[in-house]
Amino acid sequence: MKTAYKFHGAGNDFILVDSFSEEKIFTEKEIKELCNRHTGIGADGLILIEKSPAASFRMIYFNSDGKEAEMCGNGARCAFAFAFSKKYCDHKSTFEASDGLHQGEIVLEKNAEWVVRITLRVSAAPTEIKDGSYFANTGVPHNVRIIDELKSIDVKSDGSLLRHNQQLFPDGANINFVLIKNNELFIRTYERGVEDETLACGTGITASALVANKFYGISFPVTVHAVGGLLRVDEQNGFLWLEGPARHVFTSTYL
Repeated sequence: MKTAYKFHGAGNDFILVDSFSEEKIFTEKEIKELCNRHTGIGADGLILIEKSPAASFRMIYFNSDGKEAEMCGNGARCAFAFAFSKKYCDHKSTFEASDGLHQGEIVLEKNAEWVVRITLRVSAAPTEIKDGSYFANTGVPHNVRIIDELKSIDVKSDGSLLRHNQQLFPDGANINFVLIKNNELFIRTYERGVEDETLACGTGITASALVANKFYGISFPVTVHAVGGLLRVDEQNGFLWLEGPARHVFTSTYL
């Protein structure tokens, strides 16, 4: 029997596997089976927590399609909370992801819930594709689309069409539909690799905050309302911070 830890960050849910002391290896098929919401544990992705020669720990992130991704913002916040609970890191520590080193901090702790903030790396600063549509890379590629009405958007259908538009995004992209209201952002996201709407996307929230700041004059810190909860993006001393909740839901064993 193997142990898995279920976490979520503002509704973005993950299976965490402790590979810190003993290496765990998963095939793409095994990850897809574990993340399946009908026949597995169910999650948007799976995260391995490993030792790192350069930081307190290393996270390796896989989307629910079984493929590795460079970074996941909410996944990183959950990974940091997990590592802190296991004493693999201090409340302020450096950790490693596939896109490089990041800083993390436990802002608040209560039972099996934490408020966690992490730094994200900007691989490509926001650029305008056309009116109201922008591209940025905050660890993974994002299309940010500023719209006037959010509720009626068919995120799965419209997001899928845009995500697979090879002319616009040869490598695919996560699609973020964003409403700006009273200097705050309201967001819904179609995630590449999950191939569906998720309740929150940390890197998408960060990309959207960058767009709102650069093109719409929204000052940091930026408050962002995702379907699954409230998050905040701030810029401090040249670092971009994503802050929000992380919760340990349950621990389970699987075959």
